[in-house]
Amino acid sequence: MLNTVKENTNSYRVNHPDYDGLWKNLIEELFQEFMAFFAPDLYPEIDFEQGVDFKNLELFQLVMKSKKGTKYSDKIVKVQLKNGEEKYIFIHIEVQAVGKKEFAERMFKYFYRIYDKTKTIHQIYSIALLTDASQKDHQDTFYYSFYGTELTYAYNTYRFHGKDTEELKKSDNPFALAVLAGIYISNNKGREAEDHEKRFCYKQQLISLAFEKYSHHTNYLVALLYFIDYMMLIPSELQEQLYETLPIAQNEKEEKKIMGLEKLRDTPTFGRLYREIEEKATRKGLERGIEQGIEQGIEQGIEQGIEKGIEDTERKFVKKLLDRNYSEKEISELTGLELKEVRKLQESLENE
Repeated sequence: MLNTVKENTNSYRVNHPDYDGLWKNLIEELFQEFMAFFAPDLYPEIDFEQGVDFKNLELFQLVMKSKKGTKYSDKIVKVQLKNGEEKYIFIHIEVQAVGKKEFAERMFKYFYRIYDKTKTIHQIYSIALLTDASQKDHQDTFYYSFYGTELTYAYNTYRFHGKDTEELKKSDNPFALAVLAGIYISNNKGREAEDHEKRFCYKQQLISLAFEKYSHHTNYLVALLYFIDYMMLIPSELQEQLYETLPIAQNEKEEKKIMGLEKLRDTPTFGRLYREIEEKATRKGLERGIEQGIEQGIEQGIEQGIEKGIEDTERKFVKKLLDRNYSEKEISELTGLELKEVRKLQESLENE
């Protein structure tokens, strides 16, 4: 059992649809890569060939009281280990400002509620993703003591603070770029023009890295571009500048690749590119269709003219043979027409 929590310990107001939802979607789409990056000790024990089954959270009724404004995105995942055992993994993603002690206590509450609900399945792997790179210290232990009754609950953490950004850029796991985006956002929370410029540079860098590393891995590429584009929103004037600097916007070979990434249709940067490429393709298709229609019309006209000429010649020849009292069988042998075709021509000539 894995209890995964993503925690942002400072509030960061942003104008995008759903900050924690972006993490949730990325984890769902690239769950195997998520486990490989954040839980490398558990990862080799999971038999991913058996599939990953995201279950209905209501079956577990893991409802936690929270302060107003707290956002939760929860998933329960059923996986099978290589030894044949089935385990449930609980993923909890959260964005809110919270004190160190309260967070550690909440981690423990999730643990014991999952422990209680899963009956005989008691192997629980807990990890907290601490996304605030500006915070150095985070608790990774909950401790309780009362007159000889003691409890210590420790859980794994992945701290964004102090991570080597150059090493993350070298990683082959797509979540390395997601962590980079989290670090850049965490360290750049201002609203001044200078802050927007920095965010623009970070976003441009991450998009370039995504294309450089995953241009031949469509699943990684589309998931990361969607994540980065919404995670790192910038003002419209910088958005326009970003769009104009995208090499892919001037590359017809890359345009074909973008048209295969349907999920990007409504994103801030790639949505516009997608629609422009789509409109251009439609215009080209219409122009080509008109050209082909004209060409086809000319070809059909010639073919029909030839067919009409052949038909008229046949009719005249058959008429002459009939006038000379040739039998239907003889006419068939001389013209190569079938008997029924000869009879049809004969009837047609008699009705003229």
